[in-house]
Amino acid sequence: MNKNTVASGVDLQKSYNFAGKTVNFIAEVSYNFKKNSILVHKLVIFHNFCIEQESIITTTTTITMNNQLSPYGYAKDGKVYLYAYMDFPEREIGFVRESDEVSIDYFTRRFELARLKVAELVHGVETSQNKGSYLMKLLHMREYLATFNGLGDFPELFGKLDALEEEIRGYILVNRGKNLDIKRALLQDVDKIYTAMRTFQHHGQWAESTLQLKDLKMKWIKTGSTPNEYDDELNLQFNQKIEEFFKERGTFLDAFNKIFEERRSKYTNLINELRQINSLDIDATSRVREMQEEWRNVGKIASKVFVRLLKSFKYELTGYYNRQKRRQEKPKTPLEQKQDLVAKVESMLENVETARLDEVKRIQGLWKNIAKVPDAIQEKDLNTKFKIACNEIFEYHFLLKTVKSKHDNFVQKTRFEQLKIKIRTLKDSIKEDEVMLNEMNAARNKYKIGMEQPPMTADHINLINKIKTKQRILKKLQDALEKNY
Repeated sequence: MNKNTVASGVDLQKSYNFAGKTVNFIAEVSYNFKKNSILVHKLVIFHNFCIEQESIITTTTTITMNNQLSPYGYAKDGKVYLYAYMDFPEREIGFVRESDEVSIDYFTRRFELARLKVAELVHGVETSQNKGSYLMKLLHMREYLATFNGLGDFPELFGKLDALEEEIRGYILVNRGKNLDIKRALLQDVDKIYTAMRTFQHHGQWAESTLQLKDLKMKWIKTGSTPNEYDDELNLQFNQKIEEFFKERGTFLDAFNKIFEERRSKYTNLINELRQINSLDIDATSRVREMQEEWRNVGKIASKVFVRLLKSFKYELTGYYNRQKRRQEKPKTPLEQKQDLVAKVESMLENVETARLDEVKRIQGLWKNIAKVPDAIQEKDLNTKFKIACNEIFEYHFLLKTVKSKHDNFVQKTRFEQLKIKIRTLKDSIKEDEVMLNEMNAARNKYKIGMEQPPMTADHINLINKIKTKQRILKKLQDALEKNY
């Protein structure tokens, strides 16, 4: 080959590869010569090979020094090309910027990015406990190198990937053997639960086995693949057992839920029947005792549901037996009954904000069914006290509802602020009522005959009582404000 002839990319590549092999071979010989006599024979072969390649090396080196900027590619017509290597054809990798030398240098230095990524991949595999997870990364790295735009020893990098892939696949093969043993053991555990489920009699056994199966399924998922010839069959067996278990579990739960609903319905019916007896206020002790026995024989249900139902049943039982006890005692006189009710509503006034309006209405219903007190003065006095207490409770709760609707953050305010708001609201309400009362009084005076006025209407009387009730509440609020603040 003439020195002025430009060597092809393939010739240059061969020259550099040969030079590299030479250095490596000499190093091997110098290290192992005394240990292995076979190397003597290798040296003879290597000497003859060197003689044959001498002219190629000399020519290629001269061309490289005089005409080429890189052994891996070249610049031509404003573009940079990478020589063909392995099974990859020659291809354009970029444009010339500033000069051929600058561009070749740029792509040569850029090749170090690819070398670094391969080195990082190798390091990752060497330090990882799960080398198999790097297989896809390695395959992607092959694709990355095949299209990477740079000038350098790509065969060397692909060689490293080949060795690394062989290592990973070997690891995967060994690891899949271990996975096979693990999955066979897991499948045996599933078989035990699957066999035992046919003897399950209560919900707790199914619940415990369900947790165990979920744990086994999680272990199965975390365990990697087995050898291909076993993988599909193992997964099929495992999934079939799991599906069959949950199918049987669903059948059991449907039957269990049906029994549960039937028992819950029996408990509820007993409560409703007892509640009906209490509302009629009749003597049904014989039936109530039968109901208690029925309650004990209904059967178990979910503890939370049972506790709630039992509380209701005991409440109705206590109410029934208390009424029967009072029934056996000496009946109270109308005076005593009304005094008890007055005392009860007046005690509710002491903590009026927590007083239950439905309870007040129930007491009002009882009041109506009590006969009149023989002494008219006592009757009037008790009626007045009872109405005043009831009206004050209802009026105070209406006030609470009003201030809460007008002030969204009323509950979050301080006690002092709440009192001020209640007093201001109540004063405004009293003023409105007084205006209405004045109008009623004026209308009533129009029909005055001499010194006599027509009797007040029911609305007129109710309004007067309403104002008096609000004034009593206002006085209590003002006293509370003055006393505490």
